[in-house]
Amino acid sequence: MPWGRSSHLIVGLTAWLLLAAPSVAGVLVRAPSYVNLSAQARTWRLTDSSWGFISPLSTAVAGELERCKKVDPAVATPLQMSPNRLDKASAEALTALRSCRKRWFEKSTPAGAADEKLWLKIMDQPLPSPLDRAKVIAFGAAPLTPDYDRTLWDWDRGSGFTSADPAAIFSWGPYKATAGHGCTFQRVLSVLAANATTGPMVREAFAEEGPLLDQLIDPSRPDWCAGAAAILKPVFGDSERRENFRIIFAKLAGRPEIRAGYDGYFLGPNGYLGRRIARHYDLYGRAGLKPTKMDFAYFLDRSLDYPPLTEAQIAELSATVRTGRMTNWQARRLIANVTPFSSPGARSYQIGRDAVYFVDALGQEGLDDTERTSWIKNSRLKATDVGLTEEAYVPPCDVVFLPGCPGGQP
Repeated sequence: MPWGRSSHLIVGLTAWLLLAAPSVAGVLVRAPSYVNLSAQARTWRLTDSSWGFISPLSTAVAGELERCKKVDPAVATPLQMSPNRLDKASAEALTALRSCRKRWFEKSTPAGAADEKLWLKIMDQPLPSPLDRAKVIAFGAAPLTPDYDRTLWDWDRGSGFTSADPAAIFSWGPYKATAGHGCTFQRVLSVLAANATTGPMVREAFAEEGPLLDQLIDPSRPDWCAGAAAILKPVFGDSERRENFRIIFAKLAGRPEIRAGYDGYFLGPNGYLGRRIARHYDLYGRAGLKPTKMDFAYFLDRSLDYPPLTEAQIAELSATVRTGRMTNWQARRLIANVTPFSSPGARSYQIGRDAVYFVDALGQEGLDDTERTSWIKNSRLKATDVGLTEEAYVPPCDVVFLPGCPGGQP
């Protein structure tokens, strides 16, 4: 059917109903909704890290449903089978729980959503942080290694999944610790091995591959980065060692101290993510904008795949924001559209990910044609799906090391 005026109006009305309403304070997580290119309203899904906050929430909700006499216990089954996934079945389970325990939810919370009141009622841990929420979206956009237990041999070009780094050999985890051009795999591994808490865990996981570990984390070698190819080639060529190597990192991922150390490296003073995120805060400072929780998540997401903003880009973008008296979502959209893409095809993919952070303000129909098509094809998520808001926020130094943190640049 041609994309005529009547279809346009239907999409516009439905998108307004689904997306343009103001976000509800206190929403923790909800199944995403969108309107497809055929003007049909659809529900999508969120997939969190196996160690994120959605898994324990799902498990707790399933337990409460089993104790609710007027709810069919089968409603809890999807939550138990895929606890780190939130989708239409999850929304139905939350609606069922609300019918049984309505006082556990805020009255203003949308149907099928979990709010912060529910979390505080059934969980014995603090509310998910902005970083916890940001990871749900950012990790989902990292298809190669989207979780802490995921590894990838970039030499395996026949698999169809390889890093964009032509020098890459091996990648580990959601921040793409890579043996190759940046040497980030060896660097984070050496930091974890040297730490008094995580070092014994690393040694235990590597076990008989201890000599290989020693080679990988020895920075005194003149060819520390370039030498990784020679060190890892025998592992890649041996199917048994290769599988064992995968198991090593799966074991490490199961330790919260390892995951925290992995985060701490990349978001700390020596990691590339912290430095890239800091450049975005610099831009906002010069533009006179107060960064928010949604901005923080956007900065993290962008920093995963883009080089740091240059001084020239920061100067130009901040001047444009000031002159146009832009709001935060307008600044995010500007960054998304002005930062150079490697090709028109790259923009048609990337802009859909970036639109996650301004579709709440515009509504789906407020996106331009490329943004809207790309968002529907490549994302279908909104920052408010994980409770991110425009509340002012700058991460504490133990989350992201920014200039001004103790020991950093003033």
